[in-house]
Amino acid sequence: MKILITDPIDQDGIEILEREDGIEVTVDFSLKDDRLAQAIAPYHALITRSGTTVTSGIIEQAENLRVIGRAGVGVDNVDIEAASRKGIIVMNAPTGNTLAATEHTMAMMLAAVRKLPFAYDSLKQGEWDRKKFMGIQLYKRVLGIVGLGRIGSEVAKRAKAFDMRLVGFDPYIKREKAEALGVELVEDFKDLLEVSDIVTFHVPFTSETESMVSDKQFSMMKDRVVLINCARGGIVDEAALARAIKSKKVFIAALDVFSTEPPPADSPLVGLDDLIITPHLGANTEEAQKNVSVIIAQQVLQVLEGKSYENAVNLPYVRAKLSPELQAYFDLSERMGRFLSQIVTGRIEEVQVNLVGPLFAEDVAEKVFDSPFRYQPFTFAVLKGILEHRLDEGATYISAPYFAKERGIGIVESKSDRAKNYSDLVSIKVTTDQEEKTLGGTVFADLKGRIVSIDQFLVDIVADGTFLYFRNKDRPGVIGRVGTIMGDNGINIAGFHLGRESYQGDALAFVSLDSRIPEEILKMIRDLPEMLEAKEILL
Repeated sequence: MKILITDPIDQDGIEILEREDGIEVTVDFSLKDDRLAQAIAPYHALITRSGTTVTSGIIEQAENLRVIGRAGVGVDNVDIEAASRKGIIVMNAPTGNTLAATEHTMAMMLAAVRKLPFAYDSLKQGEWDRKKFMGIQLYKRVLGIVGLGRIGSEVAKRAKAFDMRLVGFDPYIKREKAEALGVELVEDFKDLLEVSDIVTFHVPFTSETESMVSDKQFSMMKDRVVLINCARGGIVDEAALARAIKSKKVFIAALDVFSTEPPPADSPLVGLDDLIITPHLGANTEEAQKNVSVIIAQQVLQVLEGKSYENAVNLPYVRAKLSPELQAYFDLSERMGRFLSQIVTGRIEEVQVNLVGPLFAEDVAEKVFDSPFRYQPFTFAVLKGILEHRLDEGATYISAPYFAKERGIGIVESKSDRAKNYSDLVSIKVTTDQEEKTLGGTVFADLKGRIVSIDQFLVDIVADGTFLYFRNKDRPGVIGRVGTIMGDNGINIAGFHLGRESYQGDALAFVSLDSRIPEEILKMIRDLPEMLEAKEILL
């Protein structure tokens, strides 16, 4: 087996590869672009960092390539779609920088509350003005931790040593895990903002977390709050942050990440007092670089040896080996998981996936996976859909079951012979600490996946696009008032699907839209007297 390394990685990772019998390692940093395309054909594995862009043209020439390993977290320099079409596994090393990012968060927090960079600059200029740099202590302060994944949990452990009171917000962490960390879990983000002296973020950048802190959220915070973001740029609205700093609402902020990197000259953050910034240094330690090199080397070898692997970001062998009908069920399963993640309330305790009908009688996993996995591919798709936008690490088809286990989420997979109304069906039940939600989906002859049941309600929804989902008391005029609100605000309705329990019982509606719904419009719908809940759903 031949492995090509085109970017610098730690020597420990290279030595792991070179010690393996039957492995030939080539290190050549000059192979980029066209030169890499011309050289790639004999190699079975490619290991890169951010310095190599792996395009579809390069992948097309990769006659023997089985795996692309990115020694780091991001894989935006790899054409994942092209790799997946060719059956090439793409993997990264998301856990290698956990402690580095954790320690950078603590360093930023300490530097911020004691204003260390400003004091250093002042001293360099020959000044000695101690009163100018009056700080605050961490002792007994309330630290609000947004996201309690790997990094957020490690931050909690270290903050506990400073005798801080810890408050956390993470809808996907079980209460027992938070309690074991000494973290008080709150159900609503605003509850964290209202009590925290310091707020630190450890969440991914998604449509849900984009600008999750803006003017409204700053108004909920304590005066003289400290804000730390070493997670992702765009989570905090930078213009709103600038206003909060200038008004002294924010005592000091510390950022390692920005919505545009590097920040442009016209960024509202440029030149601000009471703001500490670093150039995305979270993973920038010798140990972290060694860790990601070792992890990616071990993972690449596991792929080449046909063993189970954890950090793949795609699942290339599945779709290519499934029949067109099973491909449609695979895609539907992921979208059903994504749907449930957006409507379920509470902390997930168990996910049950039931595959119903003769189409699923055969062990599909045995046919499509080159490595041994416990679950059918449809379960992987469900879990990815449920978890991918909720975790600071993200989630992939392969990693989602590991993340679920890490968070104490039970996974139950089963098969049944027949469904009541359909020959084949995927049924998913999610149990949280507050409720159970069940979703049924099937594929018709047009190979379009449809959601056909939500709890006790029968529906018929093509699982694609933007939707308004609402549940209401079944009374005359509700649908008309919702339609009027949408029309008055320029939101076009493309389709309307209604289900109900019984006359004047509860009803459920699923409205297909041509555009997204602003939060203020959702609030108007939620405020209708018959409305039980209303949410935007993105599939």
